[in-house]
Amino acid sequence: MTIWEPAGLSGTGPRYLALADAIGADIAAGRLTAGDRLPAQRELARRLGVTIATVGRAYQVAARRGLLTGEVGRGTFVAPAPAATAPATAPVLDVAAVHPPGHGPVHRAVAPILHRIAADPLAVGAEDADAVRHRIAGARWMAQAGWRPEPDQVEVTAGGQHGLAAALAALAQPRQVVVTTELTNPGLLAAARLLRIELATVPSDAAGPRPDAIDRLCARRRVAALHLHPTLHNPTGLTMPAERRREIAAVAAGHDLTVIEEDPFGALLPDRPPPVAAWHPRTVHLTGITKTLAPGLRIGYRHAPPALAEPLRAAARALAWAPAPLVAEVATQLVLGGAAHQLAAARSAELAGRAALARELLGDRVAATGPAPFAWLRLGHGADAVTTLARRRGVAVAGTDEFAVRRGAAAGLRVSLSADDATVRGALRALARLLPR
Repeated sequence: MTIWEPAGLSGTGPRYLALADAIGADIAAGRLTAGDRLPAQRELARRLGVTIATVGRAYQVAARRGLLTGEVGRGTFVAPAPAATAPATAPVLDVAAVHPPGHGPVHRAVAPILHRIAADPLAVGAEDADAVRHRIAGARWMAQAGWRPEPDQVEVTAGGQHGLAAALAALAQPRQVVVTTELTNPGLLAAARLLRIELATVPSDAAGPRPDAIDRLCARRRVAALHLHPTLHNPTGLTMPAERRREIAAVAAGHDLTVIEEDPFGALLPDRPPPVAAWHPRTVHLTGITKTLAPGLRIGYRHAPPALAEPLRAAARALAWAPAPLVAEVATQLVLGGAAHQLAAARSAELAGRAALARELLGDRVAATGPAPFAWLRLGHGADAVTTLARRRGVAVAGTDEFAVRRGAAAGLRVSLSADDATVRGALRALARLLPR
């Protein structure tokens, strides 16, 4: 069916949400039925007097709601109605989020720290010495492969997303260009939309973003910054080898380009190569403990050259002023006392075992086998349909549209390996039954 269009877009919110709601209403009313083909995005945008992007986002939202499915080259269709036995409530096996559970060994390590702080909690953060200790802890946490950042170039942030948003705000103006990969951290997508920054993409190969593509893009466009996620990349789980990092650092230096290097999962891979910051001093290196240890420990660390320190600090303060001193103190004691690295090592071993199980059950679809807290399944055409079907069978996963800068990116889905063991195993087995052999 290609002649459908909604009677009108009502409501005061974004028009793409109004369009997604209209699709759902017409399906519920029987005006759209399973298998009906919706108009092409360009055609519907022309009829409604909206942008193609508005229609595209509406279709994506409707697909996430399980209303639509689509395949490249064929079009967008109303999804089949769920079977009567399908769950009517939230999915039972939630492997969409990648936060660690934050209990067990982490709880046992944090409890005595909180007990000590409880003796005088309001004194935490009141002395300059506390801030120095927090920076020392940050420098120790991000040190790797011979790279030892100076504590006076480290700042504590209210989590990784705070550090990333502040870096974008400090380095790029609205409508300026930041380069990233075709599949990237959803936090970058959200911050770029908020700050009205344009994201341009470069293709990747097995080693990571291609240096020649970065070089060509920087030669023809004015680029504000290059965004990289070289270790346990979100969502693919791939780790960039040292030689590729050196090559990209050389390209960045040749264009006098600032690099934003995210490393939220790096502590899970202790033998990782040195960061790009080790070769390219004009790098803002971001890490933290939240994604490795526990979601309640929302603390990040940022390392940057002195020339960028003040604009980065000003942007961070405008967004969140400062991290909570109590949480920063807990993180500091975990790191300086050695518990944080021990917990990360145990977590890495656990995730490596789950990654091996994912490869055993799902085969070569799994893009990487390192200790990332997720597995990326390469699906090719039909990824939206698989994602929708998985959700209807009680498995919540994160589809391509949550990571793609624009339509046409490599299709797949991300499965969290961070949930409890029973959930992860159940979800992997359910997906193995769903996917074609």
